[in-house]
Amino acid sequence: MIVVYNKTQALKEQARKKLAQYQELRKQRGMSLLEVIIVLGIIGTIAAGVVVLAQRAFDSRAVTELVTNTNTVRVAMKDAYQRDGRYPAYVSPLTLTGDTIKTTTDAISAAQLTQLGKITPDEVRNNISGDFIGIGGAITVAGATGPNALKGFAMELNGLSQEQCRSILGQVGNNWEYVAVGTSGSGNYSLTAGGVDMTAASDGTAILRSLGADGQESLNSAKLLATCTATVNSITLASR
Repeated sequence: MIVVYNKTQALKEQARKKLAQYQELRKQRGMSLLEVIIVLGIIGTIAAGVVVLAQRAFDSRAVTELVTNTNTVRVAMKDAYQRDGRYPAYVSPLTLTGDTIKTTTDAISAAQLTQLGKITPDEVRNNISGDFIGIGGAITVAGATGPNALKGFAMELNGLSQEQCRSILGQVGNNWEYVAVGTSGSGNYSLTAGGVDMTAASDGTAILRSLGADGQESLNSAKLLATCTATVNSITLASR
């Protein structure tokens, strides 16, 4: 009986030790899993932060390039057409490709500037929407009509987010005599062959600057925050 008792106690002790080892192993495994979860969480947070920073950097670069292109187009338009006494009427550039912009005979300003050697295809492209920039004549005298009334020119930048729209306005808005905000998305323009009326009165939201009365007020932060409120926005810039 004593032998059986001793063996039973020994078996109990072995079982207790194995149970303790098993529980310790489970604790170790549980801690390892928890550590893995923590590490994955940290990696996920870092990755999310990198994505956000990368997107911001991409947006900033895209806006900078588009702002540069607007200035290049402005110089090219004046150089090509100012001596003619009027600017060409708007013709949609939406059918253009990187190849046809160099060969088309359609009176599309973006194509004509390219073919005249005043600008390159990349310089007349909106890198945000992917469209070639819409460009056309603008009216500078109230009530004037017809092709000879297009003494100014306008360009439209389409497919902009709220942040992109406001950033561009903040950088170049005060450099243009006419500034308006619309909702033209990629593949669309609001420009017409009749021309943008630069003499229309500014209202502080849709038309921010114009040749109308009190239309040359500077754009400040408050005015920028009051515009570009749509999900997709566009900017029309015009000059004489």
